[in-house]
Amino acid sequence: MSKNNRWLAIVNLLSGSGKCGRDWDKIAQMLYSKGIEFDTVFTGHRFHAIELAQRGIEEDGYRNLIAVGGDGTVHEVANGILTQQSVPSTEVRMSVIAVGTGNDWIRSYGIPTEYEKAVDVIVAGKSFTQDVAKATFVGRSGEEESRYCVNVAGTGLDAAVNLEVCKMKDKGKNGKMAYMLQLAKSVLGYRSCKMSIKVDGAQVQEGLIMSSSIGIGQYNGGGMQQLPLSLADDGLLDCTVIDRMSLPKIVTVVGRLYDGKIYSVKKVHRYQGRLIEVASEDVREVEVDGEPLGTTPVRYEIEDKRLTIIVP
Repeated sequence: MSKNNRWLAIVNLLSGSGKCGRDWDKIAQMLYSKGIEFDTVFTGHRFHAIELAQRGIEEDGYRNLIAVGGDGTVHEVANGILTQQSVPSTEVRMSVIAVGTGNDWIRSYGIPTEYEKAVDVIVAGKSFTQDVAKATFVGRSGEEESRYCVNVAGTGLDAAVNLEVCKMKDKGKNGKMAYMLQLAKSVLGYRSCKMSIKVDGAQVQEGLIMSSSIGIGQYNGGGMQQLPLSLADDGLLDCTVIDRMSLPKIVTVVGRLYDGKIYSVKKVHRYQGRLIEVASEDVREVEVDGEPLGTTPVRYEIEDKRLTIIVP
């Protein structure tokens, strides 16, 4: 049975250190008051939103989904849309009410964090279709796995920081301060390793590299702009590679990650392409949209205009 005219709200009550659970009734009332007809499902475990989105589309006929939560919820709902087998992914619309701590995906689009304004965006219904990247890496089982990236993925220092931050979240420690403390701790203990970066089959870098970021969006890590020039619908992946730096150098340039001027730093390089491959001499962590999913080697392949979203 088709429910094309209704929305399916996929809600992660744990997002924002439990803020979503505390605010959900208020958000739901705003949706009702604006005349949005919707049904609700709640996530019960990590990656559950992928299953809920797939089931909602394939079995219940929903074509409009609301991701209520943080960047992880956005990542999962989007992956559910992109991997369901019923209809072309562009026939499903995804909107977002952000209740996370980083809320990086929405920054690139100017989607407001205020609930009522976010609901107004859904009511207006303006759509935009963005590119996505298919990331293929070594999963925790040791086998090759794939996941779609709708914002930013990374290898190296940022992925190592992300892994530890996710462990802190699992223990109930959250927020920007937690991220900054973990960043400082990880920088002190991290050692750059020899990496190879290929763009569209051509090797562009090989040497000691601190981190590489690849993606569609501009922001990650709670407001850092590691891909400040990225465009979500240009058919290209942006890639930022940061060479090994001394600790004093890192301290002096960290501000460039927040003001969009990272490419003014001498040891930072920008590349663009449709296929980007990262290999490392030592095994390094890989994160996709802030999810610590596996390790190197990893390749990213652009898929043009695959995800339809609701934007201001």
